[in-house]
This record gives sequence, structure tokens and C-alpha cells, in this order.
Amino acid sequence: MQNTETKWCAVYTRKSTDEGLDSAFNSLDAQYDACSAYVKSQVGMGWRLVEKKYDDGGYSGGTMNRPALTELLKDIEAGQINVVVVYKIDRLSRSLCDFTDLSKLFERHGVSFVSVTQQIDTSNAAGRMMLNILMSFAQFEREMTADRIRDKIYASRKRGMWTGGPTPYGYTLVDKQLKVDPDAAEAVRMMFRRYVATGSSLQVARELNESSYKRADGQLWHPRMVLAVLKCRVYTGKLAVKRTGEVFDGIHEAIIDDALFQTVQKALAANVRTDGKSKRHAMLAPLKGILRCGTCGGSMTPVFSNYSKGGGRRRYVYYRCTRDAKKADGACPIKNISADTVERFVYEQLGRVLRRDDVVGLVTGGDAVKRADFMEATKDMDDFWARMNPGERERLLRLLVRDVRIWPDKVVIVLALEGDDGRIEIPCRLQTNLGRQHFVVDEPEPTPDTPALAVPKALRQARRWLELLTSGTYRDKKQLADALSFNGSYFGKMLRFPFLSPIIVDKIRNGELPDVSVTKLMTLTSPLWAEQHKELGIE
Repeated sequence: MQNTETKWCAVYTRKSTDEGLDSAFNSLDAQYDACSAYVKSQVGMGWRLVEKKYDDGGYSGGTMNRPALTELLKDIEAGQINVVVVYKIDRLSRSLCDFTDLSKLFERHGVSFVSVTQQIDTSNAAGRMMLNILMSFAQFEREMTADRIRDKIYASRKRGMWTGGPTPYGYTLVDKQLKVDPDAAEAVRMMFRRYVATGSSLQVARELNESSYKRADGQLWHPRMVLAVLKCRVYTGKLAVKRTGEVFDGIHEAIIDDALFQTVQKALAANVRTDGKSKRHAMLAPLKGILRCGTCGGSMTPVFSNYSKGGGRRRYVYYRCTRDAKKADGACPIKNISADTVERFVYEQLGRVLRRDDVVGLVTGGDAVKRADFMEATKDMDDFWARMNPGERERLLRLLVRDVRIWPDKVVIVLALEGDDGRIEIPCRLQTNLGRQHFVVDEPEPTPDTPALAVPKALRQARRWLELLTSGTYRDKKQLADALSFNGSYFGKMLRFPFLSPIIVDKIRNGELPDVSVTKLMTLTSPLWAEQHKELGIE
């Protein structure tokens, strides 16, 4: 008796919808029984049924992204399958292109394909031709079905009916129709109003997270989610057909009026470059067109570099002297300067003039209520700048400053004000410490009656930052550090300052530790006060 080689057969089943799959005997079971019976009829040819089942319930035949099919292909590549058995060929795929790829994979691994109801045998030319013909009809049927579905959706939208998909935030779905959710609808109105005021989806998301308006899943708002809401026309009571670009009146209630929606769309378009990319990079360089090299007189333009570490990615911005690159000897003393260093320095200097009467009048427009609010907000300048979003900081900066020039020994800021008072000159030097650039202001040497100011100021800053974190204004240290344009490591070391020994803090305030610098305090890593005293030589 001749020995017959064993051929392991896998049955693949598929159903486009999940309707009826929870019944005791469903369509997938019927397909499997028919295919397994066919395999048993070929037992004399050495066919054996594998124990694993490959069932895809609720998956379209127009896509290859199906879990059971993916598992089947893995087993084929592992050499565990010799024959693939299906009830009809369209169970495997309705796309002629996809099926051609599958046929090539089967052929490459020596796998046969069988359709039990269509008597297809891929081992001969006639069978392969019949297979291609049937696949062409399967694809044609799928495309006709897709056309009918699109036509039905179009007709329904023309009547103003909701045709499915994720329910827009601000609405609930009742009897397949959109109904306004009063609380969420107020959050939607707030998003549109605040974006008109701030022009920043980041700021709107931050305000939402600080308010009582939460997402349906309770998670935090993200700027991308805010933008998705701002671009959705459903909130105007209308429905759009993406395929044709037509817009129809919906039968659901509008949450905002069309005028506000169009205003927001113009604001969104203003934040997009002609190549379709976001203008966010412009906010990363608010001193562009203002900052100049005092030595050369050339403008300092922003340059960007990306740095990846530990799976994360961060963009660094620098201002570079344009005339320095043209000099053969590279004699310009001001070459590159970190953007956050010079911007933070300018903001700090502006804090000294923001409360002047002429500046307050310029910012508030003479409104008494706005003036009172502004004076209250600017009591703490560090907190004032930290709470502003990048767009607001840039607008205020350009309102106040006409020109900033940097020399090796000074920085001159020319305000957009008339008269001699519109010029600020700060004697200072640019230094690098711990890999970070910073300005050192040339102030008079401290006397016994006037202790150094840098360390007490750092202690006050750190205490305010800790208050912002504990109050929930910012989600975590990284978010606050990014808002302040601080290096994460440097920022983290300064956040240790509020936990210094009270004796050390008192001695600093009284000027009894004139040799202790901010850098020295950063080296105090122990939380034990006795250890801190020992490192600073305090008895």
C-alpha cells in the first residue's frame, strides 16, 4: 500500500458583521462545519484538520487587517499549514489586489487553496483562471455595495439626519439623533470663545483642564482634541459631505452660531503656512525681526535643532548672527545664543517697566477695570509670565519692544515708547554654566548692608513654582518647565530649594552666607538638614 503524505488543513471563516455571532450556531460555525466535512472527505489523500480555528467575525473582506487572517499567515510562514480551506473565496478576500498578494504568499510556501462550494483547484491553469474571474466579481460586488452605502449616507445627510460615527462632544445620541448635552455644550462654546481671544489651542486645553469641563472619559484635554472640536461644522447645526464638499442643514440643534464658527476658521487658517504646516514654529521665536547683534548690526535669526534621547524628542531654538556667517575670520563675538536664555532675560527686564503709568495705559487702553486687573496680575512678574501662553507673551512683547541689541558687555532694549525713557540699557555678560547659557548682570558689589540678590531671588522663584505645582495649575514638573522655557534638569534642582533648612534660608536672607551661590545650593542633594548644614560649613 502506497504511503500518502500528510497535509495539514486550516479552515478560515469570516463574517462582515457581528450580527448573530452570539447565537449558539452562527454563520462562522456553518462555514466551519462545511469546510471540515470536506477535509474529512479527503482523508484518503492524507488531509488532516488542524485543531486551531481561524475565525474573523465582524471584519470586512476589503481589508487585510484581520486578527485571525494575520495568525493564519504567520502559521503558513512557519510551515505549519499545507492547505487553506474556505467556504467561498470572498471569505478570504474581496479585493483582487489583496488576493493576488495572498496567492503569491501561498505559492511561495507551497500552500494549496480550496473553496468547497466553488470547486476551485489552484494546482492547474484552468483553476487559477477561474479563481481570478471569481475574484474580479467579488471585488465588483464589494465596490457596488460601497457605492450603495455612500449613496444612502448622502441621501440621509441631505435630509439633515445623523449618519453615525463617533458622537461629537457636546451631544448625546438619542434614537439615532443628536441631542444637546447642556454641560458639554457650554464647554464647546467656551472653546470657541477662548480660541478667538487667545489664538492658542494649548491655552484653551489648559483652561479646560483647570475648569470643571471634563471629557466624557474623564481624561485631560489635549490641544489636538480642542482643534478637532473647533473644526467640526456639526456644532453650527449643519452636516457636511466630505466626498462632495456640500453642506446641508441638520435636524439637530446648533450649539454655536455660524458667525463664531467662521471667525474661528479664519483664526485657524492664519496659523497655517502656505505649505499647510502649522505656524507654531513662529511662536518659538518671538524675538525674530527684533533681536540684533550690537557689534555687527546684523539681525539674529532663529535656527532650530532636534534632539532625541530615551525615545523622546525635543526642539531647541537658537538665535544666530547672520553677518557672522559671512565673515571669513568669524570675528563676531555674538555667534549663537539660546532662545530661552535671551527671551527670559528680555521678559525679566520688561517686568521692571510693565507697571509704569505710560506702559499700563498702552496695554490696557485706558480702561479702569482692565488697569486694576493688570496691576493685580503683575504683582508677581514670574507668575505673570508663567501663566501666559506663548502667543500672548509674543503679542505683549511686540507691543512693548521695538528693538533688542546684544553686545559682549551689555544689552539694550528699545521700547515702542516715545522719549528718552523708552530705552533700557543693562550692563551684563553672557556666560555658560553647567552647559547652560545665562546673563550675568554687572551690579554693584554687595556691601555688608546690601547682600547679594541672586540667591534670595532663586529661593522666591522656587517657592512660587512649587505653589503652581501643588495648586494643580500645571500637571507636572515637565509641563511647568516647558511653560517657563527651563531645562528640565536645571528646573528639577531648583525645586529642591523650598525644602532647604530654615536656618540656611534665614542666613541667606540676612546676608550671612555671601559666598553661597545658586550653583552651590543645587549641589545640596540630601533632604536631611544636618547634612545640608555640614556641606555649607554651618555649625
